[in-house]
Amino acid sequence: MKKYKTNQTKKIIKGSKGITLIALVITIIVLLILAAVSIATLTGDNGILAKAQTAKERNDAAEKEETQKLLQAEANMNFEETEYNGVKIPAGMVPTRKKGESTVNEGLVAVDKNGNEWVWIEVPKNEMPADLTFTNKTGYSEEDKTNCDSITAALKKYAESYTEGSKGQGRYWTDEWYADKEVNDIVTENTATEERQKELDTGCGLTLNEYKETYQKMIKSVYKNGGFWIGRYEAGIKGTTGTEEENFELARTSKENPIDEEQVIIQKDAIPYNYVTCSQAETLAKAISPDSSKTSSLLFGIQWDLVCKFLEVRGKLSQVDINENSNTWGNYSNVDLEITSENAKGYSYNAGTWSKISEKLSYDNNNKDNTLLSTGASETTKKLNIYDLAGNEWEWTLEYATAITNHPCSNRGGSFNYDSSSYPDSNRSCDFTTNANSDNSFRPALY
Repeated sequence: MKKYKTNQTKKIIKGSKGITLIALVITIIVLLILAAVSIATLTGDNGILAKAQTAKERNDAAEKEETQKLLQAEANMNFEETEYNGVKIPAGMVPTRKKGESTVNEGLVAVDKNGNEWVWIEVPKNEMPADLTFTNKTGYSEEDKTNCDSITAALKKYAESYTEGSKGQGRYWTDEWYADKEVNDIVTENTATEERQKELDTGCGLTLNEYKETYQKMIKSVYKNGGFWIGRYEAGIKGTTGTEEENFELARTSKENPIDEEQVIIQKDAIPYNYVTCSQAETLAKAISPDSSKTSSLLFGIQWDLVCKFLEVRGKLSQVDINENSNTWGNYSNVDLEITSENAKGYSYNAGTWSKISEKLSYDNNNKDNTLLSTGASETTKKLNIYDLAGNEWEWTLEYATAITNHPCSNRGGSFNYDSSSYPDSNRSCDFTTNANSDNSFRPALY
């Protein structure tokens, strides 16, 4: 009996071991299946993680849009000039008050009632003559000319590292009026001259009197306020900040496209407003001011130099970065660039089309496909909250290319089509009054 019980016990134990092993295998298989299903559910294009990321991006985008709308609404209610952290904020504008955008040292950003963004360019008052007084006349004043000349001389001295263009370029071009080579000698102010200038479709986009008035107003404003505003981004096209296909169709593709003042924006992720002549760019720039008491225009040459100096002093860029090689902060043909904006777009120079872009731009010298980027596509190109000042697009200015009379229009900076050492940020280039192509855009100033 004892032996029988022992054998039976062994059989039961042996059978139990067999059942346990099978159950274990089945359990493992079930767990593997569940794990596979869970992983598939979590990952993949339609997985939980992807959906969560998409939801987060949409929520972030919605929050940004809501913040922007609130700032625009506030700007619409700002009927008077205010002061914020020592800077006068024009009517129709409000500071963003965001971290990293609230002080001059960081790059003070303000939004206007149209949603356009501006950055304050400081010009230290102690670098200008003291105790100058001006007449109360509007427009150009002969009485104020001497004072304005004195201020201009001081500003040139302050920014003298950049007044010749890039280092060794020797292009000491001046802020003076020009039209085209046919009428460039029209410098007398009279009714006939004004009428002839108004007929012109070329040049800097301003009549002689308008140019003198605008320049003097800019100088007075810089002296009074200790600086001026510039567009945070290059000029862009309204309706192109998204990545849907219809956004790409709004891009300008030739100089034959009619210009439209209502379509210009200074906002992130926009396709640049290019294929414009210098005079067309000025027409567009002067229409973008959010308040009638302020003037907007293309930057004068001295203003571009002052921006360079501001980036050196406050932005800690070296003169080499600005004057000799801007490869560390610009989109050029010889530069690899990390794309950081989720709505970034790129224009393939070889293919001739715009499309969504999200990866790093890597340039192969043996097989180049240079890429023009939408505004603010990479944080690498941001200095003191100003995007794309180096590279990407040449930008028209209001200075006269005095050395080459049949190319009187001056543009500054570099282009996505050329290398960074040949065209650093301070570089001066020149072109015909009728030239308009994919390399040329603009950035307005406000004062």
